Amino acid sequence: MKRSLIILSFAGLLSLLTILGCGGNQEGQILGTWTMTRMDALPGEKPYYQWEFTEEGDLLRYQVTDVTDTLLSVGRWGFNKRNRLNITKFDVGFNGEWEVVTLRNDVLRMVLKVEVDNHPAGQVLVEFVRKR
Repeated sequence: MKRSLIILSFAGLLSLLTILGCGGNQEGQILGTWTMTRMDALPGEKPYYQWEFTEEGDLLRYQVTDVTDTLLSVGRWGFNKRNRLNITKFDVGFNGEWEVVTLRNDVLRMVLKVEVDNHPAGQVLVEFVRKR
């Protein structure tokens, strides 16, 4: 009986560590600079936008042109729970709880559900590729 209790406790601890480790993995994967893709843009067309997720929780949004990179706004980011990215303090309307649809290798896709007067009003889909 005592042996099965020890094994069960060990299995529970291992499961808990695995679950906690997965949340940190998402944060580690999103760190860095991402270039926003535009479906209506021609290859090489400028300006385009880059978002940089920092370890300190800052989210920097840049406009990139042939001449210079311009910092447009600074926000904050953090994962609330699995696949739920909370963005705050942006001055351009990207604030809210985003659903991370894809976060693999060099691809990031996020959806923000927009509400007006507590009623669904649409969605914003944003796609990025990792800047190398």
